[in-house]
Amino acid sequence: MKMNLSIMAAGLLGGALAGAAQTATPEELNVDTIVISATHTVSVKDADFRQALYQHCQEMLNAPAGKYGAHPAAAAFPGPVAAEAPRIAKTVSLSHTPPDAAMLRLITPLDYSDPFGPTMYSTGLYAAPGEVISVDVPAALAGRLEVQIGCQSDNLNEWVAAKENWRRMPLLVNHTALKTGHTRASNPFGGLIYITCPPKTAAWQAAITISNAVMCPQYVAGQTTDKEWEREIATSGAPWGEMGSSNIIIMLPTHVLKKIHDPANRMKLWDKVIGAEMDLAQLPMPFYRAQRLVTDVHIGGGFMHSGYPIMVHHCPEKHMSTEDFISDPAQFALPANGGPNWGFFHEIGHNMQNNDWVFDGTTEVSVNLFSLYCFDKIAGGRDNAHSGVSNDGTQKMLRNFFSDPPKPAKWSGNPFLALTIFRLIQNDFGWDLYKRTFVKYHALTDEQRPKGDAQKRDMFVKYLSETAGADFAPYFATWGIAVSDGVAADLKKYPAWMPYNFPPKT
Repeated sequence: MKMNLSIMAAGLLGGALAGAAQTATPEELNVDTIVISATHTVSVKDADFRQALYQHCQEMLNAPAGKYGAHPAAAAFPGPVAAEAPRIAKTVSLSHTPPDAAMLRLITPLDYSDPFGPTMYSTGLYAAPGEVISVDVPAALAGRLEVQIGCQSDNLNEWVAAKENWRRMPLLVNHTALKTGHTRASNPFGGLIYITCPPKTAAWQAAITISNAVMCPQYVAGQTTDKEWEREIATSGAPWGEMGSSNIIIMLPTHVLKKIHDPANRMKLWDKVIGAEMDLAQLPMPFYRAQRLVTDVHIGGGFMHSGYPIMVHHCPEKHMSTEDFISDPAQFALPANGGPNWGFFHEIGHNMQNNDWVFDGTTEVSVNLFSLYCFDKIAGGRDNAHSGVSNDGTQKMLRNFFSDPPKPAKWSGNPFLALTIFRLIQNDFGWDLYKRTFVKYHALTDEQRPKGDAQKRDMFVKYLSETAGADFAPYFATWGIAVSDGVAADLKKYPAWMPYNFPPKT
């Protein structure tokens, strides 16, 4: 899995990674019996054991179905299936349509969203830890699809998590190719069941039968009735389920879903969030596939990170509580002060961030245009959105920055100072300037896309200036962001623009 991760939100909640947990003792360091949790971790100091455990997870997840039964760690996370939960067979009707050429131009530059990672099709079923399920697909689809068990897909042996005490097993998800009409699959940790295929796979439609699985709560906006939802959350023995629309699908523990008695309104609010993000990016709704979001007791890094799915920490023991927030998106309208709503807007924004207009030092900067836009459109304004965009803080950052000769290295180390570069333009020209500029990128073919950072800077300043009818080259130069002589000369046909009192003199 290509990991396009954001660490911007790593410190959004004070003390997010503070606090101590008991670590496994040497006597407990057995790959077959270890039980890991937020309160009983595997220490980063136990490097040899961690590597052995990682390799054992790989072996279990890649082994033939049924070779390994339930691993004891599954009881801690993702959780056990209720003892009385019946095993059922269910036939699901699924279909897939690959993106056309016009859509491919839109999604190819969305690097942070893992745009071509396998698309996950929900089944409304859960595989109990270690139990073998069977999947029957039409013979014509053999070799084109996979069955995936589990949704917490981060590898804890990589990135930031590799340097932290593990709060769950390092790998939880497996994939089994559906090579024949009948396939067996299992996962020692259990998990939600998906049928997957790469987005570019040729169109297909099929009735797929999955046997020996557990029904899980699954709310589909516009399809699932309130009575059906109440019945599912009351009777399901699966520890996880989903609620979703054509725009976003959220995977949550069943005990959280049981608290939701108005899923239609919850999904309308989530659709509004996705709608705001895509409106700024000028992407169509519904998109080629819904965004996905899942909580996890331990993710690869940060408080959240972008991708498919978007990964979100939920670990109350580490002062990271997000599941209630996710289940009640009305909280997006509350003052953020850098809290979870800023983080959600930020990470979803990464999935909309076109890499063709992201030049060096701005990955964690221009993405916050999406956060600001969502506060303006959903929360009624950006007051208390984040201390980094307060008026007093902004003026202080500007005065400090321009007290010495401006250097890109100086602003690139401060994402909220760097965000001011984009904010000052938005203050004068409004959001429509960015929308119309982003649309220009949608028409680019692969051959026309910028190659390298210098071309990215040139194209962004050129497109922005052409759209505004103003020469932004001198403004960017004031920040130490240079464009080529050719672009600078071409833009002189427009009047040069500078914000009021810029650089600040008082």
